[in-house]
Amino acid sequence: MTISRRDMIQATAAALALPALAKAPSPSPKPLFFTPAEFALVDEMSDMIIPTDAQSGGARAAGVAAFIDARLAEAFEKDEPLRWRAGIKAVEALSQEIHAKTFMASTPEQRLALLTRIAAAESDPKTDAEKFFGQIKGATIRAYYASKIGIHDDQRYKGNVIQPGEYAGYDAT
Repeated sequence: MTISRRDMIQATAAALALPALAKAPSPSPKPLFFTPAEFALVDEMSDMIIPTDAQSGGARAAGVAAFIDARLAEAFEKDEPLRWRAGIKAVEALSQEIHAKTFMASTPEQRLALLTRIAAAESDPKTDAEKFFGQIKGATIRAYYASKIGIHDDQRYKGNVIQPGEYAGYDAT
């Protein structure tokens, strides 16, 4: 039996890829910057900002909280991580004030009410919790649309392909 070099390379590549394809999904990674409670809050708020819908998975499915966590763990400037911690504390304080419990211990309706309240002042935030909403919303959007789910599922990006139709690009002539 004779086997070509090309066939051998293809068989080896397929054999190496098989365990990766058969591996069960790993549990959520341990947070690098956030505490587990902070990570849960960021994960929940980001998923409330971009929830799962019929077209694509939401922020949780896209790993937005893990992306933000990794970015903050590697931040050169120490101001941004401090702002995140202050914002999370402000949200927790507001949740305690309104519902007498932490954000994550609140019901989904109470969480939505709190998020709606701080989002209402998005154009002119005054409190730390309101300022934090702008911060987490911006980071959620950036992380989501940098993910495979945001790019391919939500935006339906197909790469560099011919796009026939009325507008197929700019014609400089």
